[in-house]
Amino acid sequence: MSATVFVDPAPTLGYLPCCVEGPAAWLPKAAYALRMLLLPLGWAPRWVDRLTLKTLGQGVYYGPAAMGWPEGVLAIWLHETTPAYFASGQPYGPERVRWRWNGVEPWPVLFGSPDGAFDDPIASVFFWLSGWQEQVVPARDEHGRTRHADSLQAALGIATRPPVEATRAALARALAHHGISVRPRQWQGHRWAFCPTIDVDYLRKWRPGILYREFVLYPVRNLRQQPLAARLRRLGEVIGELLSQPDPFRVAFWRIVERIRPLGTGTFFFKAGATSAHDVRYRLKAAHRWVHALQRAGMEVGLHPSYHAAVHREHLERERHRLAALLDRPLLSVRTHYLRWMEPATPRLLAAAGFRIDSTLGWPDHEGFRRGTCLPFQLFDVQANAPLPLWELPLAVMESVLFVRRGLTPTKALRVTETLLQTCRQYGGVCVALWHTTLWDERDFPGWGAHFEQTLQQAAAQEALIVDLRSAIKNWR
Repeated sequence: MSATVFVDPAPTLGYLPCCVEGPAAWLPKAAYALRMLLLPLGWAPRWVDRLTLKTLGQGVYYGPAAMGWPEGVLAIWLHETTPAYFASGQPYGPERVRWRWNGVEPWPVLFGSPDGAFDDPIASVFFWLSGWQEQVVPARDEHGRTRHADSLQAALGIATRPPVEATRAALARALAHHGISVRPRQWQGHRWAFCPTIDVDYLRKWRPGILYREFVLYPVRNLRQQPLAARLRRLGEVIGELLSQPDPFRVAFWRIVERIRPLGTGTFFFKAGATSAHDVRYRLKAAHRWVHALQRAGMEVGLHPSYHAAVHREHLERERHRLAALLDRPLLSVRTHYLRWMEPATPRLLAAAGFRIDSTLGWPDHEGFRRGTCLPFQLFDVQANAPLPLWELPLAVMESVLFVRRGLTPTKALRVTETLLQTCRQYGGVCVALWHTTLWDERDFPGWGAHFEQTLQQAAAQEALIVDLRSAIKNWR
């Protein structure tokens, strides 16, 4: 992908001398984590050796020789047990966590000296951002997805709190103590950003399968185990809607665009293929008018790969080519269907296909920060022990998780979402939220449309930059 199309976020303050030492297998991990910690503070590492750093007298050292440094060098101690843990391939038990008070609330610290004398923020951040726990905990749901219920965040009760941001804030204070200024990145002059995203799983509601459900499964076979009167009432409502109203999902699509446009932009993910019973097939040509209307409105169009395309190169490349042929700009952003994500196959395939921005990494069963952060970060290939040319804007909340998986009422769902917005604002992050074109279909999805509208209003009231994924990372500086 040309650099004129996508450029990795550059430092806003410059390059800070940094020296990382330790076992060879640990060095790429440490360098990645330190870079991800520093970039949001305005710095990027300039890698130097130990002697050069001592001569310069200012920067960051991370390694086993953390004593005897000049006052201007922040020295972070690497204990021998830390690389040993990552070499072991063992799950991280919650009983190992130490809690540190930051003046406001306690935060978990995962690594450091066994006696608790010092902490290791580099290793903790690598653990979260790399998705290390997903590498060593084999539990998955029926779609092969990592669940919140099996995560360390669930065990610690911190799903909606981003430990990476707390760690970075502590690092910023430590840097300042050593005379190194920081300047947190902003979002085109805004403190934080909100990215409304829409997965276009369907172009219309009234498809053959739904008609069969409404005319056979519900009223005749009584799939929902309802009294006859209730079944007849619903059947009458459906017939009336079919005869007198446009398709609700098509209406919802245009209504979503109308709601976003006065406030900013959003990203719409379209499907370009179907590879399983979990995909609803639609002809991309039928969405031609939708795609071009979105581009005229300044919205971003991304790919929503089909169920099996998350792990199948030919499916993914074929679908990417189909959608790219409709666009007048490069196709950069992607989110997999069902949030399917299998390491290392999925991120490798996405990067190899030319995608540079992903927003899949949220939980399928809970809202919150799956990788411990509400800021963009570069993905890391654990097996290759190297970063990937793919940036993640982490998914914080999906409406179907709130209303279906969690069974929340509309009031509770909005309250939970407001908490996420406040957290992202507090840390200067980005809140990526996901809805579908099922909004305002009050018979089957009651309260979903109001949740979308009120969340948009809340983000605007809290002065977020409301923006699509591509523009968000472009304007994060």
